[in-house]
Amino acid sequence: MIPAETPHRRLLITVLYIGLGLGLLYAGTVVVGGVSDAIDQIRHLDAWWLAPGLGAVGLRFVLLGVQLRRLRGEGQVPNTRLAVGVAFLAFGLGAQLPAAPAEGFVLSTNELHRRGMASRSAWLMLAASQWLQFWTLIAVFGADRIIVASSGELRHRDPVGIGISSVVLFASCAAAFWVVRRPGFVRRLTAVSRLLPKQRHKTHAELEADGGVLHEAIEDALGNRRNRFAAITLTGASLVADAFVFWCMLIAVRADVSFEVAVLAYVAATAVAWVPFIPNGYGLTEVAIPALLHHFGVPYATGLAAVLLWRVVAQGVPAVCGFGVWITVNRAARSTPVAPSCAPGAR
Repeated sequence: MIPAETPHRRLLITVLYIGLGLGLLYAGTVVVGGVSDAIDQIRHLDAWWLAPGLGAVGLRFVLLGVQLRRLRGEGQVPNTRLAVGVAFLAFGLGAQLPAAPAEGFVLSTNELHRRGMASRSAWLMLAASQWLQFWTLIAVFGADRIIVASSGELRHRDPVGIGISSVVLFASCAAAFWVVRRPGFVRRLTAVSRLLPKQRHKTHAELEADGGVLHEAIEDALGNRRNRFAAITLTGASLVADAFVFWCMLIAVRADVSFEVAVLAYVAATAVAWVPFIPNGYGLTEVAIPALLHHFGVPYATGLAAVLLWRVVAQGVPAVCGFGVWITVNRAARSTPVAPSCAPGAR
């Protein structure tokens, strides 16, 4: 039975959708007003900077592919080439779909299952990768704020306050990593799943057992200390490579900014992409990031031109590559039989 909607809930939903509509309207108005100048900036760009940008895009997805193999746990990912293809499928094409990243995860899981990897292992591997990207991005943001403040580019800001807040961010990352590996946390998280329709028939003991199995799977995916350090390092390197793409696009449109400022803008752009109901932050990113760059002396039209170029190079190219991977694996699936999946604990 579906519970009836209360007047307060209907009012809240209405207000949220009106606010979202007004925000998108404002975003569209601002962006359209600066598009002509941004297009003019793109016409006169320094095209040589596109080459290192594209190279960094490729490097980012190779690093993500190697990271996925580090997080495969008991699952079998045949080779690094397939892992890189999965990265393009999940985080390239999948990031541009309306229900990102779920749709990219489904496409990737189907292919990995066809190659013999258990669906649960595939989902856990991709979820662990996304989780690491989130917390590593926060750590990168904290470190970059300290660098930008030390260079004096954050005007009218207290360097001590920035340092303290960055330490808090680092502590939050460490705490998140510590908590997710605690058996008690995983069991409580599994207990919450009793609210789901398919889990309501399970007893408390069964949910506890599920939590224990999930905790073992998480521990196996993260691996030993050396494996965890390698996965985090690969994640950080992939994020820096993506930020380097953004910096190349800024230089291509002749924006005079340092790399650390480009990293700051990149982190903000990535955070905006996580806003619910707006796929990949389209519209909001094109308003927020040029405004942020304008604080560092970049003309609004130049900042918008860099964001549009970054959309094409850092997101459009991987999406096209991911679509190519999807076409390839679909053809292969039609021409070969489906391999039996591995049991969740089998290699």
